Amino acid sequence: MDACAVDVTGLEVAVGDRVELFGAHRMLDDAGAAAGTIGYELLSAITARVPRIYVS
Repeated sequence: MDACAVDVTGLEVAVGDRVELFGAHRMLDDAGAAAGTIGYELLSAITARVPRIYVS
């Protein structure tokens, strides 16, 4: 089973809002450090069921 939990305590969010876990506004290595790991581990944990969109 694929699951992801994001703590939004104290933020003004609602069901259906978009979330950027890493990308243009949050670097992968910063997200990894916040999770207590490295960016590569975050990427390698994403299963094949998640669609990939490659942007040049």
